[in-house]
Order: sequence, then structure tokens, then C-alpha cells
Amino acid sequence: MNIEKQFLKTIKKYNMVQKGDKIIVGVSGGPDSVCLLHLFNKFRDNLGIFLYVAHLDHMFRGKESEEDAHFVKALCQKWDIPFFSEKIDVPKFATKFGLSPEDAARRVRYDFFRRVKEQINAQKIATGHNQNDHEETILMNILRGTGLDGLMGIDAVRGSYIRPLIEIPRNEIEKHLEQEDIPFRIDATNLTTDYFRNSLRLELIPLIREKYCPHLGQSLRRLSEIARRDLTFMEEATEKAGVHVIRRESGKVIIDVKRFSEQHEAIKYRLVRTAVEILSGNVKDFEIRHTKLLADFIEKALPGSMVDLPKNLQGIKEYDVFILSKVSFDEIPDYSYMLSVPGQITIKEIGVSIKAYIRPKDKIKITTDTNIAYLDYDKIDSNLIIRSRRTGDRFKPLGGIGFKKLKNFFIDEKVPRRKRNQVPIVEANGKIVWVGGMRIDDRFKVTEETRRVLVLVEDSMDV
Repeated sequence: MNIEKQFLKTIKKYNMVQKGDKIIVGVSGGPDSVCLLHLFNKFRDNLGIFLYVAHLDHMFRGKESEEDAHFVKALCQKWDIPFFSEKIDVPKFATKFGLSPEDAARRVRYDFFRRVKEQINAQKIATGHNQNDHEETILMNILRGTGLDGLMGIDAVRGSYIRPLIEIPRNEIEKHLEQEDIPFRIDATNLTTDYFRNSLRLELIPLIREKYCPHLGQSLRRLSEIARRDLTFMEEATEKAGVHVIRRESGKVIIDVKRFSEQHEAIKYRLVRTAVEILSGNVKDFEIRHTKLLADFIEKALPGSMVDLPKNLQGIKEYDVFILSKVSFDEIPDYSYMLSVPGQITIKEIGVSIKAYIRPKDKIKITTDTNIAYLDYDKIDSNLIIRSRRTGDRFKPLGGIGFKKLKNFFIDEKVPRRKRNQVPIVEANGKIVWVGGMRIDDRFKVTEETRRVLVLVEDSMDV
């Protein structure tokens, strides 16, 4: 393969750049991004473009990550290309927001690209995704149970992002760099099977090619083209239906229930996701189970019923329409009180009182009343804070496996969003010990070793 001809052919095929464009090239230092930068640098005068490089140190590999940044900077100096760089602790970011390393890195990296783009007023951001990345993404999505959208793999162009190497195999890229004597960095983590994509690339794909499908890459690309053709038809049909079914208002999407019910099931699902995308900008993390739940709710829920959904969305069913909104239909102000132990506090914002007292374990008979919590006071031994929920709240639900975001707990327990601030959160030493009236934290449950039991009783106030 003549990689230079294919590079130019792909750019022309997908109309990726225009004369005068400012192009940011995301360069990690690895073979793909270095090759991409080399090709753009070689043909920048022919293409009539201005080049910039953005490099992010994800802080995954310590000194090696720093050396990657130095390498890319030196390359930019050699080729006279403006260089932008940042250093962000992605492992810390992943832990803070409960993300996988891959997902956290992608989010931080693309946010960095966006900021550089705004800073220099660039038109395009080029990334080094190649043909193998495209094939791997399709297979990954199949294993995750994707719909038609996931079968398309990686788009050559999406918004301001362009991928000029998307039709060039990885081995051709490495061969080209060797022929041109262009150095690059090797990320050792790409050689391990710790991450899903790496495991698929290093273990599963070679096995499939050896035993079942020697032309796996070609088959996956063909599947992608078939899906793309069918998806184009589905998108056109959804757009036509949406004209009659969906109405947009400020911060809201209003769906005509009768006309929605007349659509084919496949169109209903796509209309639901269109509504979510209108309000949230994308449908990431809005899974098929959420789509089904919302489609069923629109058709079957009784008037006045409300539903809480991911992406901070809330919906209400009225007689003839369903309203999806990013604004809560009923807000309660934040609150925070200190509760002495023993003692009692009244929370006027939600109309409840909470009483706390201590008893020896042998004097306590634990009941199943959810308005009463029994906690190991030897593990707490402090006064309590009673407050409303906060962004990022996490606890370890009794009987569950590991920690869970409070938001996800409420969604799983089907607590309407408008009622979540009505649930008092009991905290000790910065840790949630009880989600009032619902579940205690597993770390503070009564055990055989418990000597003193803290009893919390929640009561509704008389109005």
C-alpha cells in the first residue's frame, strides 16, 4: 500500500479539510499519531492548512509519560509546528467519578482537545485512529450488545473530528515509519491484556483469525457498511416521524403520545433517543434498558406519573403528551443539620424528625422497619450530620457489592428525582451511615462484635 496516496485519498473522499483550515493533530507519541503528523506535515502546503499539535500527559505511566511529552515537543520543534500540552491526573479523575481508565482518559483528552480548539479557533481535530481500531471497535460493540449505531465503528468524520488513517492498517503505518526512519514512542500498557481493547486485540482477534475467520477485518468492515446503509434509512424515517411527534421548547421536549404510539417499535426507540439527545447533547450512558423503559412509560403510564432517568432528565406523563425535561418539576432547598447523640432534630424542609439514642446490643431487638436504623456505634462514636443529597455522594449499601453512587442507588430503587431531596442523608465523620428510610451503609451494620447500638428513628411531622 502507498500510505501517502491513501492518506490523501481518504481526506478527499470524506472532504476532511479545506484550504485555510487550522488543524489540531492529537499526538501521543505512538506510531499512529506520529505517522499522522508526519503525513500532514509533508502535505500541509499542498493541502493549504495550518498545523498545531495537542499532547496530553495522562499521568498513567509516571516518568515514561513525561518522556512522551518531551519526545512530542522535540518533534514539533524539529518540524516547526506549534505545540500545546497539559498534564492531568487521569487515574485520580477516574477514581473520583467512578470511570474506567479508558473512559476517563477519553473524556479528559477530548475536553483538552476542545479547549485547544477554542483557544486557537481551529476548524478540525485530527486523531490517529486506523483501520484496525475501526475493526476492533465494531467487535467490541458487538460483544457489548450494540444496535445499528455501534456496528458502524469509528466514523471517518464526526463533527470537527477527522481520522485520515481510518482506511490504513496498523502494520502499514509501522512499515512506513520504518522506511522513513521516523522515531516514535511505545506505550507499554498497550502490550498488556489488562484493558478490554488490548485483550481483544492481542488475544481474541488472533484466535478468531486463526481458527474461524481469516478475513475477520474485511468481514467487520463489510458489516459496518451494511449497517451504515440501513441506518441512513432509519435516520430518515425517524426524522420524518419526529416532525409530527416531537415538539421542542426551552429546556423541554414534548412528545405527542397518540402519534408516538402509532409508530413502529424501532422508530419509537429512536424517537426516544432523539429526545434525550436534544436535551443532553448526546445519548452516552443512556442504555437500551433506559430507552425501553421510557418508550413503555410514554405509552402505558397513567396521567400524572413521573419518571427519573439518567443524564439528569425527568419526565411527566400528561393526558395527551409526555414532557421530558432537564429541569426538576419539584425542587426542595438543600439542608444540613447537626444531630447530637443522643438527641432529636426536626428537618422542616422535608417534614420529618430524626431521633438518636444508644443502647447495649443485648437490649436491642432489631426489626425490619425501614424507618429505623440500627448501627454499630463503636464504629461511629460521634455526632451526626443530617443533610440533603450532594453530587458525588457514594456509600456501601447493606447487602450490596462494593460502593455505589447515591444517584445510581436512587435510580435502581426507583426513587423519583423530585423526591430524592426528601430522603435525609445521615453522615458521620464524612461518611454516609444511613440513607434515611431506605438503607444503612454496610460498613456500620451491627455484627457479633458490636457492643453499643445507635438507633435512629425517622418520623413524619404532624402538620
